[in-house]
Amino acid sequence: MVSGVVLAAGRATRMGEQKLLLPLNGEALVRRVVGQVCDAGFDEVLVVVGYEYEQVLDALEGLPTRHAVNPDFATGMGSSFRTAVANLPESEAAMFALADQPFVTSAEYRKVLETYREQHSPIVSVRYGEVMAPPHLFSREFFPELGALEHGARPVLLSHRDKTTILTFPSDLLVDVDTPEDYEEVKRRLSSGV
Repeated sequence: MVSGVVLAAGRATRMGEQKLLLPLNGEALVRRVVGQVCDAGFDEVLVVVGYEYEQVLDALEGLPTRHAVNPDFATGMGSSFRTAVANLPESEAAMFALADQPFVTSAEYRKVLETYREQHSPIVSVRYGEVMAPPHLFSREFFPELGALEHGARPVLLSHRDKTTILTFPSDLLVDVDTPEDYEEVKRRLSSGV
């Protein structure tokens, strides 16, 4: 079983409000992202929630997902990796995506999954131009290292380059909604069809 994991637990301190609930074309940001992962062909989708998780789960109502609550979300992304790994007992591999990347679509997530299945690569990593950023897929052998992280997965990626297949996606897909300015830019791009 290959799982798709969406990390959706953070505080969104730079936004000043729960950014995952902000509307984009009539649906919450988190629903847009999780829906794309659900459409990519994974055997299951796990959403790791934390901050204001009841409202986040309400926004995901009806999507074919399961969730895990990260009670330590305020300590950083490492705690969400630990929560995810603890809730993937039967997964041979898992792709980790961020809930605030509105322009990555099911096509990109599916490419990560298909690359893993076709090439049997222990790690499938993504670059947007020259920037390494999620989603990244890891086979089970790396779960203990992911569970020991303090922040993002970069240390695991850097220490296992020899086991990694790197996909290159268009750099304009790399947009995180972290600030009010980011949100306005995303809305502008969506309304203009860019």
